[in-house]
Amino acid sequence: MSKLKCRVCDFKSNDLVDHIETEHAALGGLDWYMDEFPVGKADVIHPSLSGEKREEIEVGGKTVTVQGVRLPVNKAPGPYVPSVNPTYHFAEFAQDLANDVLENKRVMLVGHTGTGKTSSVVQLAAITKNDILRVNLNGQTSIGDFVGLWTVKGGEMKWVDGLLPQAMRKGYWLIIDEIDFGEPAILGVLNSVLETDGQLTLKENDGEIVTPHKNFRIFATGNAIGCMAEYRNMYPGTNIMNDAFLDRWRVYKVDYLPPADEVKVLKGCVPKLSAKVAIRIVAVANDIRKSFEAEDVQCAFSTRRLIDWSEQMIRHRNPIKAAESTIFAKVSKEDSETIKGIIIRMMDPNAMESKGGK
Repeated sequence: MSKLKCRVCDFKSNDLVDHIETEHAALGGLDWYMDEFPVGKADVIHPSLSGEKREEIEVGGKTVTVQGVRLPVNKAPGPYVPSVNPTYHFAEFAQDLANDVLENKRVMLVGHTGTGKTSSVVQLAAITKNDILRVNLNGQTSIGDFVGLWTVKGGEMKWVDGLLPQAMRKGYWLIIDEIDFGEPAILGVLNSVLETDGQLTLKENDGEIVTPHKNFRIFATGNAIGCMAEYRNMYPGTNIMNDAFLDRWRVYKVDYLPPADEVKVLKGCVPKLSAKVAIRIVAVANDIRKSFEAEDVQCAFSTRRLIDWSEQMIRHRNPIKAAESTIFAKVSKEDSETIKGIIIRMMDPNAMESKGGK
């Protein structure tokens, strides 16, 4: 990959963000640079903004390298392989995640809503062509949905596998979302499966023992587990996970992407958005996230919501108007007023209209 050149001092690098913020801070840093040399010219800020191939993912025949970890590509993908998101940005913890996939570890990802817990696993499965099944333990999932049940088919009783034995038999990846909402009866089934070389005993099906396929992997996500327990009041209905259960998992705390990385994601997903506006949008999001942790607002701010807001901003050329359908309509009146104040303080609603969003 050819290096990028700074227009100010001819410094060359694959990523100019840190250089500009450090060496040209006196001139105004990244904001000033973007004003002087907007995205679209030859010397852009970062390869991802110019559409060049991202360095953290290398695809090569039978293997894929993610954050330096080489993973095998599934030779016999089935019908549940997710689509690759070409704009997806793997966070640093993806290196551990990839290594854990190689080592067949049971992985639990905890963090606030919208931090990319589930999407990181989904995209890892997508680029390695592994099938994924997902189950959300939101109180509506029954033990029959999860393990299986007897039902009438063609006038006779037949056993139908639930998601867990189906994934185990066929070598799919299983994601258990919102595991801290799970009923004890469901979680209890997992204990034997989570052991090294664990198996599943289907008591309801004459004690059949299900031995997992070599490609089977299991993941879980949660909001208020372990290091996130202090936020349990923000996620009503979550259950406490005991140590014996948690010790069967390798648990990672997942935070929102660093601002510079989230700007790259926005630019990848919404190419018409100028880098300067993208920087402001991410700054607003992070301010709202801090307000959420301080319990000043009751809503988090996912990257998904950030992208949706940005798309509407291109349409309306006004951050407040764009936020009506993407933010304000989804939160309480009190949160809406607080967030509106943050947007007005950090972005000039009239600037995009007068400058066309540049």
